[in-house]
Amino acid sequence: MKLFLLIFLILCNSKSLVALDTKSTHAIILDYETEDILFSKKENELTSPASMTKIMTAYIVFDRIKNGNLKLSDEFIISSKAYKMGGSRMFLEMNSKVTVMDLLYGIIVQSGNDASVAVAENISGTEEEFAKLMNTYANKFGMNNTNFVNSSGWPNSNHYSSMKDIAILSKNIIKNFPELYKIFEKKKFIYNNIRQPNRNPLLYSYEGADGLKTGYVNNAGFGIAATVDNNGRRIIVVVNGLKSARERKEEVTKLFDWAYRDTKQIVILNKGQILAKSDVWLGNKKTVNLISGEKLLTSLTLKQQQNIEAKLVYKKPINAPLEKNQEVGKVLIDIPNRQTIEIPLLAKDSIKKSNPLTRIFNALNYLIFGNIDEK
Repeated sequence: MKLFLLIFLILCNSKSLVALDTKSTHAIILDYETEDILFSKKENELTSPASMTKIMTAYIVFDRIKNGNLKLSDEFIISSKAYKMGGSRMFLEMNSKVTVMDLLYGIIVQSGNDASVAVAENISGTEEEFAKLMNTYANKFGMNNTNFVNSSGWPNSNHYSSMKDIAILSKNIIKNFPELYKIFEKKKFIYNNIRQPNRNPLLYSYEGADGLKTGYVNNAGFGIAATVDNNGRRIIVVVNGLKSARERKEEVTKLFDWAYRDTKQIVILNKGQILAKSDVWLGNKKTVNLISGEKLLTSLTLKQQQNIEAKLVYKKPINAPLEKNQEVGKVLIDIPNRQTIEIPLLAKDSIKKSNPLTRIFNALNYLIFGNIDEK
């Protein structure tokens, strides 16, 4: 049997019906809560993450703080290598002592390559050893298309990631360190009497934006891992391969606008929701309600919302005895452009076997008439 789910839709304007595209060479839009990929373009293809790498560097520092191995007030010594780093810097002085807090601001707000190297060396001894640690975390998160060789994102042909992997990393740092993550929304930081603004353009222009990290290298163009929390719904967008900082801002803004305008979180099933009633074979009750074993919350485009189909798969009649919440089948949810989702189909109540004489009577009655009378 098939169960068709009716979903009431808000009327949309013609703009909502235009297929989404982006000038980015690589892109992904991820719903934070449901983990649904709302849009993707070469999301698993290898590309240079540039300074988006620093999200992992910050993650490792956050993790050390959370488990008590580091304190924000701890001081790290700045090496000659860190001092001489080119590119974006927080202008650390060689042999100086700098707090972990200041180095985190330098990595996250100022995108300091010098701060990234300083952290790596003080945690692991060398940046090369720290990169091995970064890859250990990446493997743990299932970042299957990532290899780090440095802590800053400095160009290297063996240093790569993918949009999906960076989105996975972004979700983990937001989820696991809600307090420390707030550093990402800080708009400016002053160190060594030098004031530098956060390079994330959305912090100044998009309501609800609170992270994460921009990136740029010549061979990959302009990129960003960005996130917005709009009325409790968080979206993560990661893009790369844009031609300018201006184009990066325009494209990522467009992608967030589309995600919030043209997709919606839908509760397709609630846990315990009654979906059907089935005959019971030789039980002390003739029928049992069948319920959903899980809540199914998913994010869908308007087109997907209009084409959801659910099918209940179970053998009828169901044999007694039954335990409460015993699995008797599956709910199969089909959504366009998605793999079929399987949800356990459960018996709502326990049902015992009927006494022998009643079982004989009910069995004959069912075979002859196709239903079961209560006795």
